[in-house]
Amino acid sequence: MKTRDLEPEHITVEFTEFEMTALAALVERGQQTVTLATDDKAGSGIREAIHAVAEEFRSLLGHFELTGAASEQPH
Repeated sequence: MKTRDLEPEHITVEFTEFEMTALAALVERGQQTVTLATDDKAGSGIREAIHAVAEEFRSLLGHFELTGAASEQPH
């Protein structure tokens, strides 16, 4: 991973395909470990937020796969 830009409000980084795949696997594994069902009302909001972020990340990976496949096609 390389840091490309570092600003107070955002950071731009560059991942290799291997790093992105490893990160995706970690996100999916973490999502499986954090259960939504709980009697703890305070903790349930945090768990829901974790799952929402993980789902957004997974959909972002799908977007990268689609754009990568499109860029590899002959023009």
